[in-house]
Amino acid sequence: MTTTPQHIPKSPDNQETGPDENSQAIRTAQSVTQPPIWEVIAEIGGLIPDDEWANVPSDASINFKHYLYGTPKKN
Repeated sequence: MTTTPQHIPKSPDNQETGPDENSQAIRTAQSVTQPPIWEVIAEIGGLIPDDEWANVPSDASINFKHYLYGTPKKN
């Protein structure tokens, strides 16, 4: 029976890392708290000036294909 070798990730200094080091890195990454996506979107939207928001069509969510691809508008 042949087995395929498992990929062992490299650390930043290009050394192979063992399973314990990888597990620790995963736990550390999972413990970092991030804001919910809707808060990130609201923050980005807050960076756009109000006069630019005035240029967004009021039917953009319904007719986005029209504005992106030129398809006929929906009523």
